[in-house]
Amino acid sequence: MLSSKSSASSSRRTTTGQWDRGASGNPAGRPIGSRNKSTVYLEELLRSRQEALVEKAIELALEKNDPVALRLCVERLLPALKERRIELPLPVVNDCKQAAAAGAAILTGIGEGQITPGEGAVLAEIVEKQKQLIEAQRAEESQQELEQQSKKLEAEIENKLDGANGTKSPESGDSKPALPSQPLESIESKRKDWRDVG
Repeated sequence: MLSSKSSASSSRRTTTGQWDRGASGNPAGRPIGSRNKSTVYLEELLRSRQEALVEKAIELALEKNDPVALRLCVERLLPALKERRIELPLPVVNDCKQAAAAGAAILTGIGEGQITPGEGAVLAEIVEKQKQLIEAQRAEESQQELEQQSKKLEAEIENKLDGANGTKSPESGDSKPALPSQPLESIESKRKDWRDVG
């Protein structure tokens, strides 16, 4: 009986000894997505007394001058800023020259201390992305223009080939003159008969 269990469990393992995807070493274990009971209990306990806890923290901060409670209240009122607003005039980037001018302005701002090197790196990355978008748009526009030109040239070449093959309509002035329906030999023989009669 033990051998059958061991063989069944070993069949669900890979050659490296790990469990197959979807297979568990303890099928009767905790279900996926279940939470710890103690964590759920503490959350419910704090949620039921959250107003009293906030009032107590404010009381300790104001009346008892507790630095920890004071810092906790101030951090909730004024959270620390992760990024600051950058006031650095940059030119509008519509082509590569303007992108180079924006890069020069960023370097000048870093050198003069208006922005930090990290902020300059972020701005330079934004300018580079804008430049790439503009280049991609220009490439797409030039491709569309080339496709239109190639279609126009193909149409012109087809018209010229049709004209060279004599497939133009007879109403046009460039049409070839119609040849006589009778052969030249029959016409010459008729002329000779008329001369003999005369």
